[in-house]
Amino acid sequence: MPALRFEDLLQDPDRERDGDRWGADGRPVLLLSETGADRSAWWPVAARLASEHAVAVLDLPEHRPIGDQAETLAEYVAAMGTRAPIVVGHGTAALVATLFAARYVAHAVVNIEARLDEPLPDPDREQARQEIVDGPRRPKCRYLAVFASLPSAGYETWLKERIPEAACTTYETDGAFPHLNAPNRFDADIRDLAA
Repeated sequence: MPALRFEDLLQDPDRERDGDRWGADGRPVLLLSETGADRSAWWPVAARLASEHAVAVLDLPEHRPIGDQAETLAEYVAAMGTRAPIVVGHGTAALVATLFAARYVAHAVVNIEARLDEPLPDPDREQARQEIVDGPRRPKCRYLAVFASLPSAGYETWLKERIPEAACTTYETDGAFPHLNAPNRFDADIRDLAA
């Protein structure tokens, strides 16, 4: 299936492509693929959530700063006429989702496997992280950090000091893809956030 790119959607936000959008009703859920990742990993998640949500799997614009990616996501949300989506990102895409929520309006953010308490070696990612945790605007929505295993004993307390609506959950799964390794639990978490 062809990739659904932000630039394509901005030209025609109502365009339907097989495999890019699922469902049409309910709270919008945007599943962000990390740059260079295979977006098809999100398709089973989107298919399961489609009975209750309008779901889109989106590729992030390549070779663009995270701040620019968050801006493009905002343009996409506006072009769709969507208000307050649930934005889900894995890894670097979680930084984009969180920065979007800090700058704009989101109903909720799901951050999968992206710690915010440690400096990042990449200057662009570190700048985005600093804006999220130390900037004047912080996410004011529900915020769920999902990890395969506990990042550190004090992480949830640290995160709540910066994002008051934050919660952490540990799926106790192998690897860095807890959302794929515990699909029923992940789906239940999304549905709970949408309520």
